[in-house]
Parts: sequence; C-alpha cells; structure tokens
Amino acid sequence: MNKQRDKVTNLQLSFIVISTMIGVSLLSLTRFIVEYSGSGAPFATLVGIVIGLIGIVGLVLVGKRFPTKTIIGYNEIILGKSFGRMMSVFIILLFIILAGLETRQYAEAIKGSILSETPIQVAIIAMILLCMTTSYQSVATFAYIHFFYVPLILIPILLILVFAFRDAEMYHVTPFLGHEPSIKEFINGALVLPQALGNFLVIAMVIPFMKEPMKSMKGAVWGYLIAGLIIFIVVTMTVAVFGDKEIMQMFWPTLILGRMIQVPTEILSRIDAILLISWIYAVFTTLLSYYFIIVRGICELFRFHHYRLISVLAAPIVFIIAILPDDIFHMYDYILLVTKFALLPLLVYPFMLLVVAAIRRKKGHE
Repeated sequence: MNKQRDKVTNLQLSFIVISTMIGVSLLSLTRFIVEYSGSGAPFATLVGIVIGLIGIVGLVLVGKRFPTKTIIGYNEIILGKSFGRMMSVFIILLFIILAGLETRQYAEAIKGSILSETPIQVAIIAMILLCMTTSYQSVATFAYIHFFYVPLILIPILLILVFAFRDAEMYHVTPFLGHEPSIKEFINGALVLPQALGNFLVIAMVIPFMKEPMKSMKGAVWGYLIAGLIIFIVVTMTVAVFGDKEIMQMFWPTLILGRMIQVPTEILSRIDAILLISWIYAVFTTLLSYYFIIVRGICELFRFHHYRLISVLAAPIVFIIAILPDDIFHMYDYILLVTKFALLPLLVYPFMLLVVAAIRRKKGHE
C-alpha cells in the first residue's frame, strides 16, 4: 500500500460510510422492516441502528489495534495463517455474491421504473462495467468518488422527505411498538437494518490508508449515525404516509413515495425521476465499495498487485450471480438468506477477533 499517496481523512471516511450504507436497499428496506414490525417499523429501525452501531464500533476497535493492516492482513495475524485466510476468502466470496444480487436488485428497479422494454441484462452489464473501470483506482480516488457523490445522493432524498411531510398521518406510526407486538417479530424487524447495512465493513479495508488511523472512530461513527438518521427518517415518513398495510403491497415504497410528491407551483413534475437518479448514484457508490473489498481483498490475500486484472476477472462472476435468480421473488429470497446467515454474523466477528488478539497478545504497529 502506498501510504504516501493514499491518505484518507476522517471526513472522507464518514462519506464512504454514508454512501456505502445508503444504496441499493433504500427503495425496499421499509417493506421488509414493516413485514415483521408493522407500524412499529420506525422504532424497530432505531433499535436496528443501535445494533449496527455496536458492530461498527467493534470493527474500528480491531482496526485501531492493527492500524497498518486491513481485515485481510489481521485475520492471518490473529487467527493464524490457515484459518485467517479461510475467513478472508469467506468475506471476499460474501461480497462477490452481494455485488451480484444487489446489481440484480438495481436492474429490477430500473426495468420496473424507466426501462421496461430494455432487457435486464443491459442494466446489469452497464453497472458492472462502471464499477469494474473504477474499482482498481487508488484508495485516494476511491475516497474522492464517495466524497463527490454524497451531496448528490442526500439532497434529493431530503427534498422529497420535506415535501412528503404534509401527506404524513401520525396514526400510521402508532402504537410505536406495532399492533399486538411480538418480541420475536419486533427483533426480527430490527435485525433487518443491520442485515441490509452491514456493508460498512468496507472501513476495515480503508483504515490503514488513513492519515490518522487511530482517530478513525470519530469518522466511522459520525458517518454511520448520519446514514442511520437518513434511513430512519425515510422509514418513518414512508410508514407515516402509506401505513403498514399498504406498504406490504409495494416492492419499492420509497420510490412510490417520490412519485406521489407534488411540488408547489409544479416546478418539477417528476420528483420520482430525481429520486431515481439520486438512488442510481447511491447504488453505484455501494457497489463500488463491494468491488473495492473484492479487488483489494483478493490482491492482498494472494500477494498480487494487478488490481485491474482482478477487477476484469471478477466482472463475469458478478454477472452470472446477478442473472441467477429466476425473478424478483427469488432474488429477494437469496438476498435475505445471504444477509441473515452471512452478513449479519459479521457484526460480532470483530469482537471475536479482539478477544482472540488479546488472548494471543497480538497487536499491530503504526
């Protein structure tokens, strides 16, 4: 790693976290939380944010213990070469699968919204090519891309939320725990959020490239809290406008919320188009983070430095995974399965590393 050229600031780390978390799942997230928690979805979202915060704190703590190593590097130091490499392979494979499935989710939304006559493979290939041609750039360039796109993602979302407020009905979000709440269902609803947003693992690949890696906690937590606040507001406003029963009839409640917004004096006739463009930017930055983990992870694992070659070789694998589901229903089945049994356990993985590192007295050096 070129520590002289690749210097990421705390602010850039925050923006990386924000633009990675606010991505593909934004359009459908509310539906899956409502499925378990009903009108208690906003409160379940808050609980989910707290659960995810614990995970990101653990990830930063282990990163600060090994400030010059990525998660691929300190896996081997803490767990031993064989088991550490096995865990690194698992993480890389997980993000290859997620990249494929979430590219398919993006393509389904695009086809259902604006490109109904275009083969879904076209949208998939276009996004894969975009990520492929940017994922092998320097870490500094990666950080600048996220930094540039965050305002283009957040401003349209906040604009829509402001205009949606007048259509909100507070009785839709009461009682705040949901009707006849079940603890199991409420917790399942809360866990949907860290399942969908556990992609902040990207910071474990960025911390060693920071100017001040020992101060990374501030940037990571602020980025997470800002992204979490935006998602909480989106979920709350969507439930407040539609109600939990109507949301269950929708695939992408947030997009439909954008379609029903009317701006005074009709300055803009298609607010949903602005939301969709903003969401495409968010999809790109999220998938770019996945590619960053894949390309950098493979190269570090096998001591290989041809990032461009790995990026090109990974593209057809991601494409095959993206076209694998028969339809949108199978796609979501696969996504929920992968995030529940693979991504969610990664929230506790950093704490396991910290315990093993403490027992084995392993520690990195600046």
